[in-house]
Amino acid sequence: MGKNYIVANEDGERVYGAKIILPEQLEAIKHQKKKRAVIENSSALFVFTEMETIKGRLSKMKNKELGYFLLLQTYVDYNNMLKASPNAKLPMNNKEIAKKLNVTPRTVSTLIKKLVEKELLYKDTVVLYGKSHKAFFINPEYCFRTGVAGQYSKNKTDKVVKVFINSLQEAYEEGLQPADIGFVYKTIQLIHYETNLLVTNPNERELYLINTLTLDSLAQMMNMSLEETSRKLSHLQWNGMYIYAKTKVGKQLMIKANPFILYRKAGEPDIKLGAEFIVNKCN
Repeated sequence: MGKNYIVANEDGERVYGAKIILPEQLEAIKHQKKKRAVIENSSALFVFTEMETIKGRLSKMKNKELGYFLLLQTYVDYNNMLKASPNAKLPMNNKEIAKKLNVTPRTVSTLIKKLVEKELLYKDTVVLYGKSHKAFFINPEYCFRTGVAGQYSKNKTDKVVKVFINSLQEAYEEGLQPADIGFVYKTIQLIHYETNLLVTNPNERELYLINTLTLDSLAQMMNMSLEETSRKLSHLQWNGMYIYAKTKVGKQLMIKANPFILYRKAGEPDIKLGAEFIVNKCN
């Protein structure tokens, strides 16, 4: 066997006596496995992020700060308290937040101070296991979870977007930058209920009445250059899948958010809705 070959099975695992797969084929297999993982995460734990709040206090925040705020939302329990993991018994402290965000304690202190000042985050004392603990809570105006035992179980979900918890946390660990997450956060307010297209009237149910966004108008909303906006739409990835797709019909450009990453409707997204994100591309 030549040194340019690897013995592997169809899942990309190295084994003895299996078929020979070229290194580039092995990489393709790994890429497809990551795509499948994102799709499977679409039925996993998620947090509801309110769409219209980006027009208020969040509108003046930097993309990097917004990215940290959206990431923190994936650590809320069913009462909106920050916890390091779903099974953690105690609330998350400053040190744990710094570890999860991969930043210094000083950066965390500055970030928390700003979020508290803007009433996005608040501090409180909780009694757990017979002892008092300081805890951080995210304002439920911005996000919530709807577990049966949670206090937000009856919140309306027709104007929110599901952000898949494990998916975002893993993407961040693998290198998705806070400023890019902030860009994604800003587009949440634009996701159309039925089609996942970015539009100016995301709650319009009649398809012939929706107004898709031009690249120019999106760049203005993002307060970014046309070139930088186009670059992000074309290159941003989340666990091996592109976050946006650009489709041109005649002279009309349409932008779509990946429904396996951001999704508004109840249940799991129909695989056909996100076909362009998962179909194999041939060179």
